[in-house]
Amino acid sequence: MNRKQLFAIVVMLLAGTLRVAAFMPEQQMQDSLLQMLTRFTTYMKADFQPCQEPNSVGEACGCFRSNNTMKSNEDGVRPNADMGMVCAFLTKYARGKTTLPEDVTWDDVERMARQSLVFAYSTHKANRLKVCADGHYWGSVSDKDHVWESSLWAMSVAYQAAFLWDSLTEQQRKYIYQLLKAECNYELERMALTGYKGDTKAEENGWEVDVLAATLALFPTDELAPYWRERMYDFAINSYSHPDDEKDKTVVYKGRRVCELYRGANLYPDYTLQNHNYFHTSYQNVVIQELGEAALALGRKEGASLLHNCREVCDNVLWWLALSDGELAMPNGNDWSLFLYDQITSYSTMACILRDPDALMLEQLAFEMIRHRQQTTPDGSWLLRSDIGARRMGVQAHRVMMTWLMHHVWSTADLVPTEWEAFRQRYSAARVLPCQNVVRASTKDHFTCFSWSEGLKSYTGYIAPHQASSLKPQTSNLIVPFKAHNTGNLLGWYEVEGRRTNAVPADNPRYLLDGDEWTLYGHLLCNDSALDMRFAIHSTAGNAVIYTDTIRAREDCTILCEKGGLLAISEDELTTKHRTYYMGKGWVNIDDRFGIVSSKEKMMIVDEPQNVNSVLTALLYTSYDDRPRHYRKGEVIDTRRIVYYSNVTRQQTEQLASELND
Repeated sequence: MNRKQLFAIVVMLLAGTLRVAAFMPEQQMQDSLLQMLTRFTTYMKADFQPCQEPNSVGEACGCFRSNNTMKSNEDGVRPNADMGMVCAFLTKYARGKTTLPEDVTWDDVERMARQSLVFAYSTHKANRLKVCADGHYWGSVSDKDHVWESSLWAMSVAYQAAFLWDSLTEQQRKYIYQLLKAECNYELERMALTGYKGDTKAEENGWEVDVLAATLALFPTDELAPYWRERMYDFAINSYSHPDDEKDKTVVYKGRRVCELYRGANLYPDYTLQNHNYFHTSYQNVVIQELGEAALALGRKEGASLLHNCREVCDNVLWWLALSDGELAMPNGNDWSLFLYDQITSYSTMACILRDPDALMLEQLAFEMIRHRQQTTPDGSWLLRSDIGARRMGVQAHRVMMTWLMHHVWSTADLVPTEWEAFRQRYSAARVLPCQNVVRASTKDHFTCFSWSEGLKSYTGYIAPHQASSLKPQTSNLIVPFKAHNTGNLLGWYEVEGRRTNAVPADNPRYLLDGDEWTLYGHLLCNDSALDMRFAIHSTAGNAVIYTDTIRAREDCTILCEKGGLLAISEDELTTKHRTYYMGKGWVNIDDRFGIVSSKEKMMIVDEPQNVNSVLTALLYTSYDDRPRHYRKGEVIDTRRIVYYSNVTRQQTEQLASELND
């Protein structure tokens, strides 16, 4: 660090705008990432399975077990490719720098790296040295003989081979070449895919960039390299492709402009995307990671040119959804394990390659939480109750490894991370993401959002109390993103005799935005349209969210159970295993941190914790009534007012309840 940089840091310290105590020096974080990966070797060794027979040329091989061990599909190939890559990485970069667990040796790590690589190239269609357990070979060799996502698995095999390259035989290098050449030549037979409604092709185009970049890094002088490179840019520009690209004359490759490479949008006009038919931030950010890993393969000179629209996606979407523990809020929930912080490599890409101080701050927060979560497991695995078993472990290890490599190639030692409060204030204003019907705001006490989902229909909210002073895993992610029956957090639902539990919109929502405050007015028809629900949610500029509604019967009906004012509360090893619920008349407080007050004397109950996307979660109903109630058409069933307060004690909650009900 030079004198000018040191002086700048001193000035910020004196001004109170930098909190260096919260941030770990880069080298210390690097050391910790390596140690986390070596701790993971206990899991990998237990998961590894040697093959009973060698391949057809007599090479010993083995494979990491999964839900489809040694089969040719994603769940068979991908875990093996990812964990084999991590073992090869550790062999190259961690030996002598970290301490292995007592039950693992470096010979074990190298054996797993080599044998899993042999299995990977032997079972590929380009080599056919060993058949997979399902009687097939994996991979893509032409447009008529391809497998979805195989290029993503092949990219991990390419990195694995690169880490072991100096110790591979010429014949083994030839097998790797044949595998990668086949995958890349398949790309020459096709063009980038587009289409942003419901099922974006952004992520798929991103992993095509990866295999092409990794192959170019290994075989830069191949006679086909110019064609691979041209196709790589085609996929890169059309990963985060945006309607404005049609007019973008920026030159990206050999005089070719963005507008010439653009084939159609994979992003909505507001830079959001949908995958699996709805908007969530895991898919929104992952393309940055993919393009970053491609850039990493190509190095400093060329890599940054692949990161098309990455900054725009961050500035227009992701940074508006960032939370104080490094998580990205998920207004619609997620369809895989929650609280993985697997966006870390996207943060690393932005910090290391594009020199973004906001990303550097968020990266370290995410790193701390990944490290904390790994410490909840006895075998170095990344989380308990994995949704897809070993495949999730491999993916998470892949991302931790790539974060280390990003900093290894592009140091951020001279980059000062943004201070959280300065970042929050910049993105505090209430804002609607119009293409997804998501409203959000961020005050010093909490982040709030509500989604009127345009994909899979759901109407659910989310509150994340902010912990701006320090990272406190026991209070972060108190509330879990949760949806069920088309609703979820905040609204809850009714159970009606003879009717399904569901909700459909009667009208479009209306939003009022005022600085850091937002108000949403919604109108739903519930329980096969037996009930009419009109509600309003007001997120204040302080620490309160106020919910009000009126429920009427649209036909004669019997209410069997009311489960309103719902919040899904984490009771997990990651956050806090045992919550304390303080309850009084019309109020409840959780852990002296979060209070809820109701204007009606309804029951407040907490269900037993259940596994929700790998997180033990209790459902707290703050307006509960299990007495059968009969209503005539047009009658009012309920009028409710519930207020949610972040960062309040039980005494404060009791006082607020008294004031509300006076």
